[in-house]
Amino acid sequence: MTPYFSIIIPVYNRERFIARAINSCLEQDFEDFEIIVVDDGSIDKSVDVVKSFTDHRVKLICHGANRGVSPARNTGVDEAIGEWIIFLASDDELLQGALSIIHRRTIEVDSSICRLQFMVQMDTEVSPVPALKAEYWDYIKYIKWQEESCNNLSETSPIVKRSTFDKVRYSNDRTLEGPYHLEFMKQFDAWSFPDIVKLVHCGGKDRLSKPNVRRNIQMARDQSLSGEMLLKNHGKALKQYAPKCYRKQISGLATLFFLSGNRVKGIKYSFYSLMSNFLSLRNWVILIFGVVGPKPLAWLRCFRAKLSQNL
Repeated sequence: MTPYFSIIIPVYNRERFIARAINSCLEQDFEDFEIIVVDDGSIDKSVDVVKSFTDHRVKLICHGANRGVSPARNTGVDEAIGEWIIFLASDDELLQGALSIIHRRTIEVDSSICRLQFMVQMDTEVSPVPALKAEYWDYIKYIKWQEESCNNLSETSPIVKRSTFDKVRYSNDRTLEGPYHLEFMKQFDAWSFPDIVKLVHCGGKDRLSKPNVRRNIQMARDQSLSGEMLLKNHGKALKQYAPKCYRKQISGLATLFFLSGNRVKGIKYSFYSLMSNFLSLRNWVILIFGVVGPKPLAWLRCFRAKLSQNL
């Protein structure tokens, strides 16, 4: 029988936490789902932990090498058969009753709605800020929401119809989620809800949001190229409806190109950033450290991220 939900959990070296994530799904009072764990080349015992589960709803797929979270999500979707897709990080948890809430919301909305956006618990804080409302979202509304949450907590839990992946997929490189979400919302409509459905643990050692000099440099090339494509496809709308996000995207591109070793484009986007805010200390620091080289800029970026997390 076809399950209603396919819960996709990419995992990389999470032997201590993956059982907690899986159990948070198996303990739900709504039981019509499958769990697809995609091991992304783990070198610890994550695979053994997943194999210890005997519930037929738990399925394991293994990448031969680490390819990144976006390719792992695509692999999971390719194997999924549920109508709705839920993505869960391997060190996070679904809250009790989450699937029942999500199921009820999928029934409440019109059949043309392809995405539901929910709130999450971030250890001691609730995200996003400001809180979501029960309301219809189109492309422009999504971009305006990005502007509202710019520089605030913006983590959410999007639930999407599996059929949408025929048109919009995650990238197959180390690019993160931003381009996918914008392209999705350009083609499909959504509803947001104030329900809190997921617990996000922020302390994972290798979590992508954690500052890491080596990873910053390693991922910079893919992220800079996808960021440039994002501006090409969505820059006009961002500039009009989310100017703060647009400026942040420009300065972010300068950083990424410098980190990837492309000084020419790093200087180009630094120049664009300074044109919009010549007195910005941040923009000047990016330019100065970026010209020096990738490692000093990566170190500075990590130091700044650690400082902000400790405030």
